[in-house]
Amino acid sequence: MLRAAAAVLAALLLMGTAAGAAGDTLAPVRWRLAWTAPADGEYWNWELNVPLHGASAQALAMATAGNTVRVHEARTGRLVHTLSGFAAPIAGTWVAAGTVVVLTAGPRGGDQRLQAYDAGTGALLWRRRITLSRQDVEAGAGRYQGPRIMVTERGLVLAERESEPLALLSLDLRKGTVAARTVHERHCHLTAAAGARSILLLDHCAGDRVRLAAADPATLRTGWTRTLPSPALRLSDARPPSFGITMSGDGYAQVTSGDTPAFYAPDGRRLSSAEEALSPGRGGRWSEPLFAGGVPRIDHGGVLWAGPAKWPLPAFLTSLDTVTGRLRALPISAPATGTVLVGTAPGLAFVRPAAGTVAAYTLGYGVPDGRELLGGVAADAWPDACDLLPRPPGGGYITRPATQALFGRALPKPVQCDRVPPTDDEPVVSLSVDWVSADAHRLYGVETTFIKREWFHDPVTEDPYLLVFLRSTATGTGSAPEAVVNVGPVIVRLTASSQQTLHAVAPQVRDKLLARYRLPRRAPAALPQVRWSFPADALVVTDPVVRGGIVYTADGSQVYAVDAASGRLRWSRAPGGSLGRALVVAGGLVHVADGANLYALDASTGRPRWHRRLRHLLDFTVAEGRVFYRDWSRTVALDAASGRELWRSPYAGGADAPVAADGLVYVAGHALDAATGRPRWHVETGENTVVAPAGKVVYLGGAGERLHALDAATGEERWNVPLGAAPLTAPLPDGDAVYVRGTDGVLHALDARTGRRRWIFPTGVGLAGTTPAADRRRVYVEAPDGAVHALDAASGTVLWRTPTGAPLRSGLVLHAGTVYAGTVDGTVHALDAATGADRALVSGGGTYATASVAANGLIYTGAGGNLYALRPR
Repeated sequence: MLRAAAAVLAALLLMGTAAGAAGDTLAPVRWRLAWTAPADGEYWNWELNVPLHGASAQALAMATAGNTVRVHEARTGRLVHTLSGFAAPIAGTWVAAGTVVVLTAGPRGGDQRLQAYDAGTGALLWRRRITLSRQDVEAGAGRYQGPRIMVTERGLVLAERESEPLALLSLDLRKGTVAARTVHERHCHLTAAAGARSILLLDHCAGDRVRLAAADPATLRTGWTRTLPSPALRLSDARPPSFGITMSGDGYAQVTSGDTPAFYAPDGRRLSSAEEALSPGRGGRWSEPLFAGGVPRIDHGGVLWAGPAKWPLPAFLTSLDTVTGRLRALPISAPATGTVLVGTAPGLAFVRPAAGTVAAYTLGYGVPDGRELLGGVAADAWPDACDLLPRPPGGGYITRPATQALFGRALPKPVQCDRVPPTDDEPVVSLSVDWVSADAHRLYGVETTFIKREWFHDPVTEDPYLLVFLRSTATGTGSAPEAVVNVGPVIVRLTASSQQTLHAVAPQVRDKLLARYRLPRRAPAALPQVRWSFPADALVVTDPVVRGGIVYTADGSQVYAVDAASGRLRWSRAPGGSLGRALVVAGGLVHVADGANLYALDASTGRPRWHRRLRHLLDFTVAEGRVFYRDWSRTVALDAASGRELWRSPYAGGADAPVAADGLVYVAGHALDAATGRPRWHVETGENTVVAPAGKVVYLGGAGERLHALDAATGEERWNVPLGAAPLTAPLPDGDAVYVRGTDGVLHALDARTGRRRWIFPTGVGLAGTTPAADRRRVYVEAPDGAVHALDAASGTVLWRTPTGAPLRSGLVLHAGTVYAGTVDGTVHALDAATGADRALVSGGGTYATASVAANGLIYTGAGGNLYALRPR
């Protein structure tokens, strides 16, 4: 009874109905984490615009990746039921009035069915076939942009369009029977939202009439109506005005009409505009949360924005003062990026962080003392950002005071600072104090879990306090080095253009904080398989090349030469442009290209030797003292030492770079003389020719879906065989056999002398396109899901199959009885060639690994933003 009474009191306080002194002295001051649970499914169905999580004061229900619905007790998180056995994929989930509602839909949205279950017992209450409205409606019929289904304590409302115009239908929540039906006015666009006991409808009709109305979910009768000002059309806007409703569980709403939001009470009173809602003020009667994300602010376009911001780190739950209409935001222990609000109840909020969990928070009350916005920490407890940065010799600091205020509350010390070096050759390091709180360690854990899943992180330098990683840039075309540090109650973030600089500065910041809070230093996890690692400044995209004791690679903008024994940088050079994956070292030069330029750098110093501006460079190769490149219409040969053009040929095409061997260059079924460019012979293979020279024989295949074995000198055909599909990768000659895989996923083992098919093996159709590997006894090939198969070379029998957990990014490399494979999740796998036993050598997460190269008794590979020298298995 005491527990129930306390819950009722908390609900009354939250709803703003507490009377007298209690309402004047107590106010929401914190959100406390109550419980967490795994969440592996999506939280929203964007196609139908309905949730996949539902919440009430009694239960939280969420759809899972396994097509079940888990029902948790709302206040304790205890798993009450798991609903399963659905005949079609789950498309929506809700909870209200002790009832769990589940929508299932077949392929392409067909066979839509609603079913309702008792939240307490899990018993099926009813099942009903429905037809939801479509997005693509006929011209002039009006568009419905709200949720297709709205579940409230008073009834279930669905928008159906069995016939024109749109109809809203109310169903009894416990029986599934039709309680009411109304037809929406034609020629009007409609947006809707639901709270726990009511729904709001926002009409935008012909003549710019805008109308807001509240309706009873049980009867669909209108309770009140408000006419809103028509949005002003701005000539500078290419897009039409936007309309939308965000509604709290207790009926308070933000209504946007033409990008101008205003806040309304459940009885239709207009409480505030966006500017008024953000004005200073204090109060104590707050609605259930409206948003989860960053601190609400008006952006440069004049629009109220509550999404994630660069600062501070945590998400805030934002509620509305039910009397004044002012917004109030309080932090939670989850990062703002990726955190969404999936449900509320009196005194409860359920959020879904990006790290794959759902968390329940309970609202705590107290006497406001000004620290609530900072999670209960005093503002002067925040450290000075510049004090944490080591002073650069001859340089200085620049503070950014624009970020020293949080929701109008000024912080006494700078929270962001730039460490400026004395010369332009060194990068600036920026430090941001992202948060200070008693639960900083949990917040840091959630943030770093998300980072490791989404982006490359450096496992070599990671320790319990520090993580260095590469974040994708806003344009999606590159990556930016960052580090996040958590010591005691402080979380700081560092950024720089150089990952090497962060590797030097971030540990010094960590050590300053350890000294400040008198905490012990802890060593990073041991990685005995790593001989050394070298941090690039962006994702390593080029397969490493080892020559003369130096490893060469590139990260998309810079070329690096690294000592093969120690990992020490010899030189780096940014020749210009966005570099492709091809890097060739020959004749004392490093050749790279950026799509319109070809560069030759001195292999010892990195100094440019020559540069040619080219037309639509597609790919290139270097052989016999020449650079051969192609574009859409020709193949060109350059002198490798000087870049001088030697010849050009009208023959072009193929999927890869020209292939050169033994005085010939192969381009699109043509064999050209490498010295003169004159054609020697030609065979018709169709487009996207793949080539594999093998001594006196060359194997060619293309869109003609056949593999040809030709005399390399004369082009005379020795045999050709049908494959049933175009070759996916270059043929692989190995002893007396040649292996080739088609776009249909079938691997063919052919007799190299006669072309006779020995066996075939279906690997599966997909994006897998790496060249197989072979060692005379076994053939190793990947499947589209990343599994590696070892096949008996004589019979094609599967000897072992090892899943790697992600599709392969690099080709399979054989060395000393081990198969090395890099996957798209940034992991380098070492598989025992005889048994398939797998050992992950290094994993960066969130990105991909390059090919592995064996040399000097080590394995060199790139994973994420690092170049590694790994000890063999």
